[in-house]
Amino acid sequence: MADRRKLFGEAALTVISTGGLRALTHRSVDEAAGLPAGSVNYYAPTRAKLEALALTEAYEQMYAIAIRTFGPILETDDPSTDLVLDCTTDFVAAMSAETGLVAARHALLVESQFDAVLREQVRTNRTAFVAFTEPFVRSKAPDSPARTAELIVALVEGLIQQQTLVATTNFHRSMVRAAIARIFGFTGG
Repeated sequence: MADRRKLFGEAALTVISTGGLRALTHRSVDEAAGLPAGSVNYYAPTRAKLEALALTEAYEQMYAIAIRTFGPILETDDPSTDLVLDCTTDFVAAMSAETGLVAARHALLVESQFDAVLREQVRTNRTAFVAFTEPFVRSKAPDSPARTAELIVALVEGLIQQQTLVATTNFHRSMVRAAIARIFGFTGG
């Protein structure tokens, strides 16, 4: 059952990433999953449930990218400033290469303004990313590490969206790294 749910989440995300939210229908998800019409109805009987499946898959893909790019940080108790900057820059680059994922997630973020279930999914996942970031800013902002981490996550998300949805070319790695150093409050970088 979990495999089927994931399959439909991936298919829904693919539909949104290639055609936008207007393309998301039960039929289009079944087709993208390579299954007969009506197959997704058991797992997602409403359009809102299709959107929730797609958003779940979007965050699972983002977590996979985060685990891969932040792996070196996870292997140490006291990461250096350079390691934090390099891993964060790698995350921005990896996410910026995932234009379909970022575009679909952005569409779902907009939709979450009008859907309490999606909004709660966004909040829950944002909280997880903030909690992951908080240890790296604790020494820089000991009075408010959670709020500082929240701001960093928002600014990094904005940078990814800018590179993916707006810019015709991505910023050079050194520019991204310098911006991330400023976002984190690190001097130099």
